[in-house]
Amino acid sequence: MALKFKKGFWLVLVLILAVGAGYVYVNYVDREEPVIGIEPEVSHTNAERSFEIQVHDPGLGLKYVEVQVLQNGEVKKSVQEEIEPGVNDLQASLELPALDQGEFELLVRAVDRSIVNWGRGNESLASRKMVFDSVPPSISLVSSIHNLNQGGAGLVIYALSKEVEKTGVQLGEYFFPAYQKPDGNYYCLFSFAYDADPQGDTPRVMAEDKAGNKQGTGFNYHVNARNFRQAELNISDGFLRSQMPQFESKFPGEDDLLEVFLRVNRELREQNRNKVRKISARTSTDFMLEGPMRRKPAAFMAGYADHRTYYYEGEEIDRQVHLGVDLASTAQAPVPAAERGEVVFTGDLGIYGQTVILDHGLGLQTLYAHLSSIDVSEGQEVAREENIGRTGTTGLAVGDHLHFEVLVSGIPVNPAEWWDGTWLENNIFSKIGY
Repeated sequence: MALKFKKGFWLVLVLILAVGAGYVYVNYVDREEPVIGIEPEVSHTNAERSFEIQVHDPGLGLKYVEVQVLQNGEVKKSVQEEIEPGVNDLQASLELPALDQGEFELLVRAVDRSIVNWGRGNESLASRKMVFDSVPPSISLVSSIHNLNQGGAGLVIYALSKEVEKTGVQLGEYFFPAYQKPDGNYYCLFSFAYDADPQGDTPRVMAEDKAGNKQGTGFNYHVNARNFRQAELNISDGFLRSQMPQFESKFPGEDDLLEVFLRVNRELREQNRNKVRKISARTSTDFMLEGPMRRKPAAFMAGYADHRTYYYEGEEIDRQVHLGVDLASTAQAPVPAAERGEVVFTGDLGIYGQTVILDHGLGLQTLYAHLSSIDVSEGQEVAREENIGRTGTTGLAVGDHLHFEVLVSGIPVNPAEWWDGTWLENNIFSKIGY
């Protein structure tokens, strides 16, 4: 009986130890290390930028987190925090201390509550080496004369003291990127947009470096205010029946043709303009314009920045601005390229119908809309006056014609300037040495 008792005792003891070991393993042992995130991921920074530290432990929770900022072998800032039991996530914002110009290291150490590693727990380290830079770029203007027309374009040339992340001309909500040329200078084609205020809006050159330091400067300019033509357009039932069916799929559930027209004229127009702005990023740093743009021989139907008021059955229903010129000759007439360039878009573009966009460098592009056919493809290089398609009535068009736009970084400008050799010589070519 004693032997049986001993065997039972040991079995119970082994069972108790096994249960206890299982309890300890489940509650105090895990082998997953904490996960550390540091945002934003940047290579350069300045004192104005803060960093977000996120620490997550997938197991038993966090025990200890330490953040250090190191530079030149010296601890510039150190923050430690003991974490209460049951906390698996920690988020903190770190402001940088005063640092010298140059490289520094941001180091984050996290320990969890596991008893592995002889009770020390799982430990994770995350390190981010960056350059601290508090000196903004300086801007030195090269071009000195900038005569502008409202709705027209200009060119400013300048130099920067350092490499930058973003630079160009800012005018209100409009931003026009600049492009660095082999001579080291930055060339920026910009527009004093048709809806900018000649009295209140001021174009400025701005530059932002990799660390986020910003600098801006004005430049000498003169702008001529313009009064744009007012036009009235009557929308007939015949127009609605002929043109709106092509847009019904874009507004499912809308069965009133007049409402379809209004949504096309407002919502789809804005969507299409936004897409044109995105396409403008596909530009070359080589400037391809060598002379006045070629103007398609045709009758003038509508002008740049015509302010249109739309009427239906005698009542005003909408107002929009026409941001190109309409040219008409014969139906399905050949459409020549205004200048040599690269095709950066072909296809349906909503209100513009079948459309081609050519890039001529430095953000300068031309748009050809309402085409009945397209004879070029994206990526193709086309020569000046090479036919790219034929006129038509696709999109929001009344009658067969070409809708033509000149764009500067996606913003429509007055094509008349780009057809004018004298304007080009005085405002563009004389600055770039043509």
